[in-house]
Parts: sequence; structure tokens; C-alpha cells
Amino acid sequence: MTNVKGDRIRLAAVQVLLAVAAGQTLDDAMAELDLAGGDRAIAQWLAFGALREALLLERLSSPLLQKPWRRRDADVQALLHLALFELRHGQRPAFAVVNDWVEMTAVIHKAWARGLMNAVLRRYLREREALEGRLRADDLDLGHPAWLAERLRAAYPRQWPEIAAANNAEAPLWLRINRRRVTVAAYQEALAARGLQAEAVDWDAGALLLRASVPVTELPGWREGWVSVQDGAAQQAALILAPRAGERILDACAAPGGKTAHLLEAGADHLLALDRSAVRLQRVAETLQRLDLHGADLRAADAAEPRRWWDGQPFDAILLDAPCTGTGVIRRHPDIRLRRQPTDVEQAVEEQRRLLEALWPCLKVGGRLLYATCSVLPEENAQQIAGFLGRHEDAQRQEHPLTGQRLPGAGDMDGFYYALLEKRP
Repeated sequence: MTNVKGDRIRLAAVQVLLAVAAGQTLDDAMAELDLAGGDRAIAQWLAFGALREALLLERLSSPLLQKPWRRRDADVQALLHLALFELRHGQRPAFAVVNDWVEMTAVIHKAWARGLMNAVLRRYLREREALEGRLRADDLDLGHPAWLAERLRAAYPRQWPEIAAANNAEAPLWLRINRRRVTVAAYQEALAARGLQAEAVDWDAGALLLRASVPVTELPGWREGWVSVQDGAAQQAALILAPRAGERILDACAAPGGKTAHLLEAGADHLLALDRSAVRLQRVAETLQRLDLHGADLRAADAAEPRRWWDGQPFDAILLDAPCTGTGVIRRHPDIRLRRQPTDVEQAVEEQRRLLEALWPCLKVGGRLLYATCSVLPEENAQQIAGFLGRHEDAQRQEHPLTGQRLPGAGDMDGFYYALLEKRP
């Protein structure tokens, strides 16, 4: 890449890290970048990687610095983390990586940091083996905030190493084929024509696993609505709920719309999709328009306040994709481990309980409610459902091969939890 082009990509990655540090989500920060195609892919690789390894990079760089960072120099720290990440995982010559990131100090108007960046990066290269060896000797907790590592280790003492390794790895690309528009075989042929090999799975013909990461807009038929990007675990919601034509279905927390679209693709034709955010609901509308899907009524409302949106007619099925800590999708959203705090767990548990209690009266007798989270913390999942069943004698858990707790990395999927409940007389 030329210097000008390369500087633009590197600056974009810096801006993403600073936005996340200021409290913005990684997805929202990436959405604001004015980059496309391969340039965007490189910036995303840098930003996602540096955030995924943020705590490791901090531990790696601190011995190389004479004093802690000042708050006003967060941009220089972002430069250093991105540079170290590229040195650890990139394919360019080390001298080129060092030179380009050192020159970035002028781009961010911090020329005084040129010598510091140069010295730290060159010292890392000289002492690389010893520094990396210390990291390998340290505990896996390094990749996670101490409070989260403690909770995960306590909940999953045997599986903890696998969970940590999955969270620290790059997530694969899962595709969901819109079989209303194209056959799976035809889509696999379209992928193969571009040199992309997709793996089928045994639990659904419409799900494909793509090992190579490509910009979504470059996927065959993206603009024509042939395909969506959705992790395999998230795709299982529609399979478990199994919507049927003519049923009244509620998608209680719909944004950004992946599960809403999948329900419509799977046969739902009378679906109410709610979300508290009108802005996020617009993303649902855009998704449905791209996929040319109809039959959904989109409404900005708090699902926990039925008196504001419910007409009193009970639903045959409800999908409650509940707000959660997202601890099962850390590999796909690495900013989670930096933004989440211990108090977020208690707040999520209370919000989940509020939604369950409010939505249960909206379900008809004989109807089904699918409770879903992308968390792996028991208090948000098994314990939450056990408490609900204890409070409601008319609620019964239904067995399904795809329900229960899935841990991150299992089957190359994210961590997810599903519980299917039936309302009895």
C-alpha cells in the first residue's frame, strides 16, 4: 500500500480504538469509517485484533515504557498497540511495520512521540522472544478482565482454557442462505467461482461456514438478498422456534434484525418486531428490504411494557432474544471485555427477569416462548430460567436438541443459550 493510502487505513484503526475507549461499541465505530473493500478489511483486522489482545498488549508494552500513559496521549497508546499487534501477526517486513507506525505520530500531530515509538518497537523486536515467553508463561486470565476471568473460571473450571482460547481467537464467517432467493447448491457454486470454499453443517442446510474472511458487500448476491452474515449459534433460534404460516409471532428485542429475517425466511408471515430504539429498528427495516422479506410489523417500543403496544390478542410464539452481557460473543465483539463491568451482570439479570414476567401473559395457552442470550454466565441463563419456572406453574421447559448452553468455539460457533418454554393450562 502507498504511504497515503496506508496512513488512511492506519488512522481509521486508531479512530476505532479511541471511539471504543470513549464508550462507543466496536460495531458503531466501524460503521462510521469512510472505507470500503480491501481498505476497510485491513482496518477492521487491525482494530479487531488490537482490541482482542488489548490486555495482552498492555502487559507486553508496559515493561518497555518508562512511565504510564497520560490520558491525553491515548492516541499514541493506540498507535503502539496497533503496531505491536501487526508485528505479532502481520505478514509485512518488521522494518516496514516499524517505519509506518512511527511515521503515524506526525499524522496524529504527536511528533514528539516519534522517538518513543521507534525506541519501544525496536526494543520489542530485540527482546521479542523473552517478552513473548513471559506472556506464554502467564495465566490465560491475561486476555480477560480479572472479574470476568474469575466468574468464567468458577462457572466452567474444566472448560475455562477452551473458553479463553476461543475468546482470544478470530471468529470465522458464518453465512445464512436466503433459500427464498437462491438454492444452497447454487450459492456454493457462486462462492467457488470466486475461490471461496464453504462448509455445510448437519443441523441446517441453509447454514454455511466460510473460513476466509471477506467484506460482506463482496459476497455473491449480497445486494440481491441471497445471503446474510449470522453466526451459526444465532441461526439456531429460528430452527428451535420453528414458525408456521398463520401464527402470530412476537420478536421482542428485534434489532439488528438477523433473527427477525430468519423467522420470515423460515415461514413466519404475521410477525411483530419490537425494539426500544427507533434508530436500531431502522437497521431491521434495511435488512428486511435488502432480503425482500415481508410480513413484519416493526414498532419502536419497550417489550416489557405490553400496555403500550399489545392489542390483547395472545401470540402463538415469542422470541425473547434478551439483552445480556454478551460474554459468549467476545471473539466477535472484542470490545465487550473492555466495556463490561461486574455491575452489568446484575443489571442484565434484572432486565431479563422484567422481560420474561411482562411477556409471559402475552403468550397463548399451548404457545411457546424461546428465551435466548449470547451469554455464558449461568445467572443469565440456566439460573434465570430455573427461577422463572419456579415462579410459574403454567410454564414447562420443552426439550430440543439445539437448546441449552453452547460454549464459545464449540462447533466453530459463538457462545449461546436457548431455553424453549411451553405455556400449559
